[in-house]
Amino acid sequence: MEERFIGRRDELARLEKVWNSGSFEFVVIYGRRRVGKSFLIDVFREGKSGVYFEAVEGGTEVTQLRLMSRAVSNGLYGSDSLVYPDFISIFDDIAKKAASERFYLAIDEISYLCESCPEMVGLLQHYVDAVFRNTKLVLILSGSSRRFIEEDILSRQSPLYGRRTEQMRLFPFAAAEMSEMFPLWNVSDLASAYVITGGVPYYLSFLSRHEDIRSAIHDEFFLPGSSLFTEAELFMKGIYRKTSTYDAILSQLAGGTNEVSKISGKTGLSEANVSTALSSLAAQGIVARREKIAGHGIGRGWELIDGYFAFYYRYVYPYRSLIERGHGEAAFETAIEALDGFTAKGIEAVFREYVLSHSGLLITAIGSIDFLNPAMRRNEELDLFGQSNDGWIIGECKWQGHPVHRDVLDLLEMRTLLLVGDEKTHCFLLSKSGFSDDLIALSRDRDDIRLITGEELFGRQPSASS
Repeated sequence: MEERFIGRRDELARLEKVWNSGSFEFVVIYGRRRVGKSFLIDVFREGKSGVYFEAVEGGTEVTQLRLMSRAVSNGLYGSDSLVYPDFISIFDDIAKKAASERFYLAIDEISYLCESCPEMVGLLQHYVDAVFRNTKLVLILSGSSRRFIEEDILSRQSPLYGRRTEQMRLFPFAAAEMSEMFPLWNVSDLASAYVITGGVPYYLSFLSRHEDIRSAIHDEFFLPGSSLFTEAELFMKGIYRKTSTYDAILSQLAGGTNEVSKISGKTGLSEANVSTALSSLAAQGIVARREKIAGHGIGRGWELIDGYFAFYYRYVYPYRSLIERGHGEAAFETAIEALDGFTAKGIEAVFREYVLSHSGLLITAIGSIDFLNPAMRRNEELDLFGQSNDGWIIGECKWQGHPVHRDVLDLLEMRTLLLVGDEKTHCFLLSKSGFSDDLIALSRDRDDIRLITGEELFGRQPSASS
């Protein structure tokens, strides 16, 4: 399994450090569905003694108890024949095992277990305080519901507050991490793959089976029953009982309608219902409200920030009936024709993440903004704008087929003057196709300019500025 393990090396190292401490440890791992939580736990527990249990969505307390009994019986005694009468008996048996040897108990999708057994959080708190802390147990709670983990496990209102010894929130892969999954793909195809999956490892794994982005999109999005054609519906039904409201709202966002009143008018949903649904989708990390950045920008409306759902609801969802009947070729060609533009827009978020993690600055706010140019009486846009401990962060992303020239920098600096005057700034430019010689020379003379190529973004070559 280690040979197939890509990314998450820091997280795995943290788990190994926890294991090697020898003391009781309580680890909380969370992140959106399909981001790789279970796989990380699987890799960590190889060669170790313990119990892994994944709770069942919608299961009754009796069902969860029976399934956990089977997992614990296997982990402790190598047989699934033992049936425990209650969770107390399970935790007592695990505590006995961990009294003298290192042992783990990993409960995946903890929110499902707690829905079935409302007293579970309090029960776990009792055992952490009174029993487990005197053992060599490593307790791992993992979940996909960010709201549940942050409110019911980690918040001050939770009985378990302050008891975890390690916590990890898993995010989608960074661009350079996903590149390891596609060693033979060119940067253009890598960018499209990243944007239409949002860097989610599970989604990327399907695309990685193909030779190029065209065949990957065709076979995984536009064939009946294909993996990423069916995934959106499965994902939404796993969260919401009635998905039609969310489908309607996401379709509008994917098409460019981003204000509550306009979404309401086009869907027939009340503004209150639209706002409630958007807040729920935001908790899942699928949408986000456009906010001002350090007091700058217009900060109005919502945006669909999950790349997979943005692509699906724009190019797949409207044609799902045709695709289900095996007539998705025209929809596929429409998506391919629009792919370069979709990628160019989506790569802006990848650019911002790269700057956040590679700039060497302590960035306190970052995003993209629209703002009013009073002289021209029009809105201007910055792909990257933020604030750091050493001045403002500005940037432009050009994902196009020719090199970026000095005029792009000049325009960027003009827009910066409108926003922050002559205050100190750090300028970042991303180009798919490199930079002109004069711009490269200028960046070497000025330490406030950083040029980033597509190859660098995906971990395949050094910076153009170096």
